[in-house]
Amino acid sequence: MQMGYVIFNGKLIPENEAKLSITDLALVRGYGIFDFFKTVHGIPVFLEDNLDRFYQSAELMDLPVNYSRDELKAQIKSLMEANMIPDSGIKILLTGGYSNDGYSIGEPNLIISQQALKRNLVLESKGLKLLPFHYHRPFSLVKSIDYVMGIQALKAAKSQGADDVVYIQNGLISECPRANFFLISQDGKLLTAGEDVLQGITRKKIIELAKTIMVVEVRNISIEDIASASEAFISSTTKNITPVTALLGYKEFSPAAGPLTKRLQELLQELVYGH
Repeated sequence: MQMGYVIFNGKLIPENEAKLSITDLALVRGYGIFDFFKTVHGIPVFLEDNLDRFYQSAELMDLPVNYSRDELKAQIKSLMEANMIPDSGIKILLTGGYSNDGYSIGEPNLIISQQALKRNLVLESKGLKLLPFHYHRPFSLVKSIDYVMGIQALKAAKSQGADDVVYIQNGLISECPRANFFLISQDGKLLTAGEDVLQGITRKKIIELAKTIMVVEVRNISIEDIASASEAFISSTTKNITPVTALLGYKEFSPAAGPLTKRLQELLQELVYGH
């Protein structure tokens, strides 16, 4: 297997040479942020949007980014040229830095890594089941490295025959640990939770596309909305638009993508993959 490369604090190095000290807050306290985008045929998809969110997450977590936008783009370009992986996922990770007292933010470490990414067309066609899980993610606008609850919740989902969870609290449904959540109402409106969720980049593009063919409502999504919905799906960089076939205990949907979900899949397909 060919050895990959990463960018570590601005320098291109072999992946096996990238090392963090045990004093980094990412290890000691789980403090850090990241962003993730994909490349298709060697072209970054929605890179500018992801960089916007990366800098926003860093600011909200008081983590300085010691590289300009152009410098980050140049580093990403050099990484892609070194690894030569046309269809990939690229992660930009910013840690809490080496901390003298194990609690105070230090000088952040920046790591940019790349891995091959294969699309799951079967999942995008057949869909998945979600288990509603009572939780609301803190710092919802931050793409944090803290996935403790998501990992624990996945165990609960698997134990009940679901593929993943969707967070619900006080009668409102928000998002999945690694995806945004959408409903399509009986009268053909697209519904998705408002400000208090991660501002997914694929979510943003779906909303823009949907506005060309249907009414879109970005607002609180209630249990009543679920009961009366005709279709549901999730979105993410890796899952694109993946239909939801069931919300366990709340709603059974069709065993595959509904007509409006399929139409949105077609629009996103053209935007991301060009056909």
